[in-house]
Amino acid sequence: MFFLYIATLAVFDLAAIILIKFWHLKGNIAYLLGGILSFAVTAFVMGLSLKYEGVAIVNILWVALSTILVTIVGYYFFKEPIALRQFIGIAIIIVGLIIVEYR
Repeated sequence: MFFLYIATLAVFDLAAIILIKFWHLKGNIAYLLGGILSFAVTAFVMGLSLKYEGVAIVNILWVALSTILVTIVGYYFFKEPIALRQFIGIAIIIVGLIIVEYR
C-alpha cells in the first residue's frame, strides 16, 4: 500500500506541474486551478503515506520519483533538452533510491 501512495504522490505532483506549465504557455486560469488542486491532492496523499513510513523516507521517494517523471515528460512533451549533468543527477537519484530501500 505504501508504494501505491508514493506512486500516487508522484502522479499528482506530475499532473500539477504539467497543468501549471500549460497555464504558463496558454494563460488559461483553469490550468492553474487544476495545478493547485493537484498539489492539494498531493499533500493529502502525502499525509496518508506517513502512516507507513517516516517523513524522510516518504519525501525522498516522492521527490526522486517526481524528478525522474518530470524530466521524462519535459523531454518528450515539452521538448526540453536534458543536459549531461541532469542524466548524471538522475543516475545518482536511482543509486540513492536503491541505497535507501536496501535495509
